[in-house]
Amino acid sequence: MPTNQLILQTFIDGLLLGGIYAVAALGLSLVFGIMDIVNLAHGHMLMVGGYVAVILFTAVGITPLIGMVAAIGLMFLFGMALQKVLLDHVVDEGLEQPIIVLFGLALVLQNLGEYFLGGDSQSTNIGIPGSGFKVGSVFFSFPRTVTFVIALVLIVGTWGFLRYTTTGAAIRATAQNRTAARYMGIDTDRIYIVTLGIGTALAGAAGALLSMLFPIDPYVGWSYLLKAFAVVVLGGVGSIIGTLVGGLTLGISENLGALYLGGGYRDVISFSIFLAVLLLRPQGLFGSGGGDA
Repeated sequence: MPTNQLILQTFIDGLLLGGIYAVAALGLSLVFGIMDIVNLAHGHMLMVGGYVAVILFTAVGITPLIGMVAAIGLMFLFGMALQKVLLDHVVDEGLEQPIIVLFGLALVLQNLGEYFLGGDSQSTNIGIPGSGFKVGSVFFSFPRTVTFVIALVLIVGTWGFLRYTTTGAAIRATAQNRTAARYMGIDTDRIYIVTLGIGTALAGAAGALLSMLFPIDPYVGWSYLLKAFAVVVLGGVGSIIGTLVGGLTLGISENLGALYLGGGYRDVISFSIFLAVLLLRPQGLFGSGGGDA
């Protein structure tokens, strides 16, 4: 049986990992809550963000912390272009059309990644001397601690943007009632472009952060999409606080489950949580937040 010390260490490691899961899920949650689009390519957008950090790290030696900034900018532009060029033509055609388009995009991104970068896993190094520090008997590794802090900054920054900016208020109004928002003079087409840009940028940020902890390959998109869905279901669609709590819960559950069952059961645990919450509390822990308006 695991010792109490090992259980505590596993709990803390899962908590730190859960911050990145929350960032990964936040973009998916916002896009669905505001645009009513289930982004099946979200995990592969995360994969692309991870590869941006990997390529900059391996080819130029740039720290993945800066690579994350590059991934955010690149994926924000990609998300806006995707909405303007492709999704704008199907967003009002019901739930199925965008799902089909985004599923096709996921396959395209996966195959492009495999063609240009190969199927081998690659990762980055945060570049901080030493492995970490101890607080009492608990060890905090530098990669997990730094990525957790950055994840919190991204989540709080997103909340602040939605809460205290004019564009954020327009996004929240569009989420509540698109028709009424249009009557109020809000350019909802522009809001959709910005929203998908933000959602895609958050996926890119999560991918860059995860590249500091786990290897990235062209096929990780499906696994992280499942985890993001589990977090969204846990926290409630559009709820930023719920997404954070859901991410932390998933990270802890995965780590403790891996401790008792083995690391190969991480995705099984995510899927089990996803199904359990759908059956017992489909509205999530915090219900639908609409961006926590």
